[in-house]
Amino acid sequence: MIGSRHFFMRILHVIQSSSQIYGAERCVLEETVALARRGHEVTVLLCHEKRFGPDQDRLQNELSALGIATERVETQSRMNPKLVADWWQAHKRLAPDVVHSHSLKTDALSVPVCRGLHVPLVIEVHGYLHPNDLRIRLYEWLDGLFLRCAQAVLTLSRDYHQTIVQSGVAKERTFLLPSGLHLDRLAKQVGKRDFRAELGFSPAEFVVGMVARLSPEKGHEWFLSALDRLRGLRDGSTTVRGVLFGAGSLEQSLRREIADRQLDVTLAGYVEETADAYRSLDALVSCSRLEGLPLNVIEAMSLGVPVLAMATGGCRDIVQNEVTGLLVPRGDVSGLSQAIGRLATNPVLRAQLGQAGRVFVEEHFSPTRWVVQVEHIYRFAQWSIGRT
Repeated sequence: MIGSRHFFMRILHVIQSSSQIYGAERCVLEETVALARRGHEVTVLLCHEKRFGPDQDRLQNELSALGIATERVETQSRMNPKLVADWWQAHKRLAPDVVHSHSLKTDALSVPVCRGLHVPLVIEVHGYLHPNDLRIRLYEWLDGLFLRCAQAVLTLSRDYHQTIVQSGVAKERTFLLPSGLHLDRLAKQVGKRDFRAELGFSPAEFVVGMVARLSPEKGHEWFLSALDRLRGLRDGSTTVRGVLFGAGSLEQSLRREIADRQLDVTLAGYVEETADAYRSLDALVSCSRLEGLPLNVIEAMSLGVPVLAMATGGCRDIVQNEVTGLLVPRGDVSGLSQAIGRLATNPVLRAQLGQAGRVFVEEHFSPTRWVVQVEHIYRFAQWSIGRT
């Protein structure tokens, strides 16, 4: 026990390594820091595939810089007996009181290992892609089976909570718990880079953009189509320019589309200085086809940047239309274009939405609030496995 407030636990967060820091990785960073500050012993175990190269060290390096203990199990391929054996040995040696998984691969590895070692497993669902790729769809279907084996399942938005329950996971084991974010740390990162100057944007121009990986579920083509409809506005008193921060599989196709349409949109690539990326924008756009907890929306709002989002998944939990941002129906390119034009020509509205958004996220995404709630879920998971 630490004081009288809460109990001490050894908590193991597990995730597959990634070459960039996006939603799931950010949640691991925020959540482990909150747990460590609360007094728990926290370790992050990464499933590290050597074939992806040294860029996968990003998350491990950031965790280490924040004082979070890390270990990794390395593999050359997607799944093999040695990987399973190494995963088992790591869990056995670390002897956690609870395991908290954040990715499809670590869900698959941790279900049999936790069951064999009689350790409670909590799985956090960050979202599914539902692509045309049959292999990935199979993995996601299998993950639905793994969720039923976990003692507790965390969802980040009301949409995903409903989806998970409808998939057959017991309602009493499914918890809606958006991550708590250390927004003060994000604010302190502002000022490292001046992206407006670097990208050649003048103070008089209205710069609207996205901060998201360049992958199909993020809906970048809707954003480009919306800007295409605003050509007339560029001929008036307001010049609209677009920028895409992020990297991913769609980079070349988006580059071609921008050139073919002759759009005034800059591909800025993946940047580590996300706070400065948000602050370089006069408005952030989120037009995802699928969305769990949109951290880019929350972070932009925390910095006072007005947000325009399509009503997808967790965006509906955060963006209250005309109050904390502007919300348009999913896939409504015409509505998106009109909303961008409205923000471009109305600085008063931008200021009002930016201020209201900042207040909203400060009140609803406290890491202290999150950690108290997740402690109850961990205890539930321990109680639940104790009954089996």
